[in-house]
Amino acid sequence: MRAQGLSPSIDPGAAPADLAAGEAVAVLAPGVPRRRSATGTRILAVLYPVCLAVVDGWVIAVAVAVLRPAPGAVPGVAAVLLIACNASGGLYRMRRSPSLLADGPPIVLRALVVAALAAVLLPGSALGAAAAWLWIAGAAGTGSLAVRAFVNAAVRTYRCRRSRARPALIVGTGGTAAHMACILRDRGELGLTAVGQVAAGATEPGGPAVAAPVLGETSDLPALVEEHGIDTLLVVAEDVHPGHLDAVLRISFGLPCETLLVQPPSDVVPVAATRREYLAGLPCARVDWRLREPAARYAKRLLDLAAGSLILLLVSPVLALCAVAVRMEGGPGVLFRQRRIGLGGEEFVLLKFRTLKPADEQESDTRWTVKGDDRMGRVGRFLRATSLDELPQLWNVIRGDMSLVGPRPERPHFVEQFSRTCPGYMLRHRVPVGMTGWAQIHGFRGDTSIELRARLDNHYIDHWSFAGDLRILLLTVRAMLCRDAG
Repeated sequence: MRAQGLSPSIDPGAAPADLAAGEAVAVLAPGVPRRRSATGTRILAVLYPVCLAVVDGWVIAVAVAVLRPAPGAVPGVAAVLLIACNASGGLYRMRRSPSLLADGPPIVLRALVVAALAAVLLPGSALGAAAAWLWIAGAAGTGSLAVRAFVNAAVRTYRCRRSRARPALIVGTGGTAAHMACILRDRGELGLTAVGQVAAGATEPGGPAVAAPVLGETSDLPALVEEHGIDTLLVVAEDVHPGHLDAVLRISFGLPCETLLVQPPSDVVPVAATRREYLAGLPCARVDWRLREPAARYAKRLLDLAAGSLILLLVSPVLALCAVAVRMEGGPGVLFRQRRIGLGGEEFVLLKFRTLKPADEQESDTRWTVKGDDRMGRVGRFLRATSLDELPQLWNVIRGDMSLVGPRPERPHFVEQFSRTCPGYMLRHRVPVGMTGWAQIHGFRGDTSIELRARLDNHYIDHWSFAGDLRILLLTVRAMLCRDAG
């Protein structure tokens, strides 16, 4: 059941970073259907990297095999290494403006490195190894570049001649946004067409500059993407109000489309080559969130199931001791059940060991903290001080209500309150809530700043990694064993 009253009303006095928070949650709610791209686009997105990878591996494997009648495993090893090196450098990704001149140097460099390793593995004299290195590198580099030249030309031709370009939505109504709309209209090889622009709060001298219909504001983004079947969201940074930019990018986390951030001229922060794009010379950064991808979510869920089950098994004696201690101190009712808000604003029942008996359900739902309450006995204080009262939530993790790592869930009463006063608070619900999180290991528990807690939670979501989750779990264990504030 969805919690009621959790989508904050948007008014002119609302904090800019909190705009469209409610809509963002609605897009991310479980069960909401996501629109898929056209069949041709999906096929191209798969064929492009697969073809390049197969050719790269095949060419260098053949080049190595030619040198020895019975080369053993060396050709296969060389093929796998070259494909892995090119993939790590982002050389198999689809781009709006594929360039052989940009890809050439890294392709040749990787071919030289892998060819040197293959030449060393092949037996022969020093002179033979040098000749083998040049032959393998030349064949691999030439083959890869030739195929890329053909494939890039084929992609540009396909984009120009297909009956319908991919619809794009431009966020911003300034001069650069208008120029971007003109570029998409005149450059068919980019494969995009601007269906409209979105006002983003930035003021343009002399009025807004538009080259496509203004369809709405940033709060309308989820609805516009769904209504117009948007495949690409172009966020023009310099034409977006500074207070809106973070919210726009985080809202795009939950949208079923790719997001390109057109960087402002003053932005001197370098962008990694694997995320860099150019649209008619304008630098863009592909905005990717690993946790938005199905593979990353499945991996995180697998970690929750495996680690959660193992931890539950290992701590089962501790759970039994805690249950007995709670029963002896406070009588029947060892577990405490409380309504909390999880992924997409969905409500679930969170489990904890009871540390005190609330006067009624109203107190349980609306009282912020029980620290220092006279009704709490020694067992309750110990459980709360060591966080052992949270251990029953392992069952919530196994059930799928929660994750081991994520933003801590809050009660509906406080979610509604914080969503109206704390910018970006509702955007914490883009991912499953957790038993521990980035904010908690840095001391943001209990009666601490909600604004800073929300900022750290959103930072965790934006920069999620599998290794980061493992690190947070280890730091949480250390904090429980050392009984520090983290």
